[in-house]
Amino acid sequence: VVSECLMPDPTIVFQVERDGSTLIILPQGPALQFSHQEVHLETNALYRLLDERDLRNVVVDLHCVDYVDSVIISSILRCLTKTKQKRGKAFFCNASENMTQLLKTIKIGKLWPSFDTREDAVAAVIADD
Repeated sequence: VVSECLMPDPTIVFQVERDGSTLIILPQGPALQFSHQEVHLETNALYRLLDERDLRNVVVDLHCVDYVDSVIISSILRCLTKTKQKRGKAFFCNASENMTQLLKTIKIGKLWPSFDTREDAVAAVIADD
């Protein structure tokens, strides 16, 4: 089930959901759409969520965005790196053609693969647990 995007609220940088031991992160747009403070606060909140013992994995669901900038990528990378340090799994999913190209360009897909659907990404997390 793909969640609705929360684009009407200009203060939400990342929509967050949980699926068992997996944190689902849904970026809502490039950082230019948000205040610097909102991006900073929400990134720190995501990072703190990953301190929870039962959250080991991350799936970044990109269905709400066709583009994100370096600030949002950096925020996501902080979370993915922390997940790797916890020996958890991390994947991307639902990337548009533009987002797929971006992930390839910055070579992020080599460390954290992308799946066509969230269901496939979550199944990969479960299969690896």
